[in-house]
Amino acid sequence: MQYQHAVARLPEDLRTMVCRWLRLGVVDNEGGLIKSVYATLDGSIILVGDVVKKLEENGVGLRISNGLYLQEFFNWVPWVNGLCEEVEVEEVEPMGMRLLGFSPFPYLEYGDVMSGYVEVIKAYGKYISGSYSDALYRIWGLGGVRFDEQVDLVIIVDYELIAHHFLDIRRTEHRGFTVSAKYLSFGFDRSILVHPFVSDVIHREIAKSMLNRSDVRPVGYFTVNYDESEILDIVIYKWPLINPLPLISRTVAERNIRIKDLIRHK
Repeated sequence: MQYQHAVARLPEDLRTMVCRWLRLGVVDNEGGLIKSVYATLDGSIILVGDVVKKLEENGVGLRISNGLYLQEFFNWVPWVNGLCEEVEVEEVEPMGMRLLGFSPFPYLEYGDVMSGYVEVIKAYGKYISGSYSDALYRIWGLGGVRFDEQVDLVIIVDYELIAHHFLDIRRTEHRGFTVSAKYLSFGFDRSILVHPFVSDVIHREIAKSMLNRSDVRPVGYFTVNYDESEILDIVIYKWPLINPLPLISRTVAERNIRIKDLIRHK
């Protein structure tokens, strides 16, 4: 509730900015107020730039050196939703949010990059909306629900199932939008598209394209920079939003209930 009060007190221009970030799952640099942004796997962010003073003066965030720490920022959505109007997406330019404090992580002993990514999550403990519980690899169904696409990875956290589509865009002309959107129709609580890191320019353009496609807009977009043996870095371009489909589709709502039996019976 403290977030609701803090955001409600913001001047209109700052409130619009914060609402845009929360509604879209991105941080952009409209107005030139941000020099850089870092993120953690639980949705906290650290902002660096002129925006620090503006938000701090209005009681939002915690000053850490030259940055401003917003704890679990992307999980503020339920608290501030009523304060935020619909946002325009056409001119939004998502920034890359580098994972804070990440050190190269050897993945070969775990098999592949996807397995190494899971080990990173395990080490961190918290992921997206809760505490890590389990991981399921390369599944075609769950809880009696059959999928017409393989779900590459499902991370179970507290009361959510988060589906991931790993796609090497260096080897295909596809970007993975359709498959990632399908994961939402399967009933998963969130969906994340994961690409190997190629260049900041390319990934910002991909994230922008996702914002401009309504079926993919709730999907998160993460990139993993790795070599032949280590994960070198993780950069987040878009945070995964809660799947809106169960609220508008009875079929998807029923699928969500069925696949989440796995959590209820753990």
